[in-house]
Amino acid sequence: MDWLLGPQGISWDMGTVHALGRVRTALFPRPSALRRRSDRIETAVLRFAVVLVLLVLPCTFVLGQRGAEDAREAAAVTRSTAHPVDAVVLEAPTATSPAVGYTGGLSDVDVAWVDPDLARHVAAVPAAPSLEPGDHLQLWVGADDRPVIPPASATDATVEGVVDGVGALVGAILVLGSVVLAVRLTLDRGRMRAWDADWWALVHRRDRGTTG
Repeated sequence: MDWLLGPQGISWDMGTVHALGRVRTALFPRPSALRRRSDRIETAVLRFAVVLVLLVLPCTFVLGQRGAEDAREAAAVTRSTAHPVDAVVLEAPTATSPAVGYTGGLSDVDVAWVDPDLARHVAAVPAAPSLEPGDHLQLWVGADDRPVIPPASATDATVEGVVDGVGALVGAILVLGSVVLAVRLTLDRGRMRAWDADWWALVHRRDRGTTG
């Protein structure tokens, strides 16, 4: 609790209270005869967007769970159709730039492995360019003796589900935020036109009163 007592803690706490107050005022403004029709429309659109976000929350949770389950099922299929092998790097990669289609600085590396029946296989796989000849890699090999994408671990599957869920939620918030912003800009233009018209009418009445 000490952080609440320091100047920075107090500043952060007051800032949070102020922000929450502004959100509450935007969603539940005080009744006032000065509120215009455009103000009521803006409040209604903002409330509708908040309700939609609350409705999307459980959907993103289900989507994240489904994404994690799909990753686990794909990993189970890989484990049932492929098996791990201990491969040895034959020669260090000579590429000075990442191979086409690879990310994170991966390059093609020639590796070899031996099956239990003593059959020797050679393949080029994406790997870190820092590997040296004689280094060992664990590969997953399919039924056709070709390397396949390793199955995702339980942690990787969970992370994939979280990314799917959070990505869907962020996407929904961005879309709804864009709609709210577009509505507000449109209403602001209308309010500015109304203000200009009222100002012109006021000036016109004043000029008429001065000139008779």
